[in-house]
Amino acid sequence: MSKNVYKQMMEQSVPSAALIQKTKSKMMKEEPIVSKHKFRIAAVAFAIVMMITTTAFAAWYFLKPGDIAGKLNDPALGAAFESEDALNINASATSGEYTFTFLGVASGEDISDRPFYKDNELQRDRTYAVLAIQIADGTPFDLRNATYLDANFFVSPLIKGTNPALVNIMSMGGAFSDTVEGGVLYRIVECDNVEIFADRGLYFVVCTSMFYNNDAFIWNEQTGDIIANPNCDGASAVFSLPLDKRLADPVKAEKYLKDLFTEPDTGNGITDSQNDTGMEESDPPVLQFTN
Repeated sequence: MSKNVYKQMMEQSVPSAALIQKTKSKMMKEEPIVSKHKFRIAAVAFAIVMMITTTAFAAWYFLKPGDIAGKLNDPALGAAFESEDALNINASATSGEYTFTFLGVASGEDISDRPFYKDNELQRDRTYAVLAIQIADGTPFDLRNATYLDANFFVSPLIKGTNPALVNIMSMGGAFSDTVEGGVLYRIVECDNVEIFADRGLYFVVCTSMFYNNDAFIWNEQTGDIIANPNCDGASAVFSLPLDKRLADPVKAEKYLKDLFTEPDTGNGITDSQNDTGMEESDPPVLQFTN
């Protein structure tokens, strides 16, 4: 056990090993049965107990987002995750072969030591989010073998009311970094600051594919709601991103979306939607990987 993990364990209120194992077993293997018509008192009590024990388990088991950023040699981002402006989420969902836990999010200008450039221009105002991924049967991840090399995960914020196939991390200056600690895969994803959309509603999603997969999610075009598709071939999860609506900037948000689909002339007769390689706008942009 590493010193950082041991220190974290000691700094937090840790449930007993027996309780942790029992809770984990329930999380992985059992689902509470609830009446379709009304909640029974016993079912409600069980749900409350499970919510408390699940939260306690998640808080103890996983590294903090700040620690993860530190392991990826980004102390500035680590400090941002530890600040009062960061959000700690700790929400989990199991789908297919994986359990996904949305740990936290931080946004702001110059909060990372690892600059990101888009179209050769430094992007200073960014959103960073951390997801923990576990193999549901308990098999540990390893960056050097097939548990990681053969697994694909698309992780992205989504904006309620916009087409998720078009407006996602791929078109919003996205990048990600991975690390594995204690058999858990931790992914930090980053993109343009999404706080400007806080009044619209935001999601944080993950699915087992390299790009956004329409089959992994169900998008209601009338309401803008997005949910995970329980019948998809693979795994998917959708989490709410509870940003303070006072952070929204509707004017800036509208301009951002408009610019996202503008095709300026590059000066050589070729627009951004088609370059000299013949690549069309419909072809997915490359998601930058950092390590």
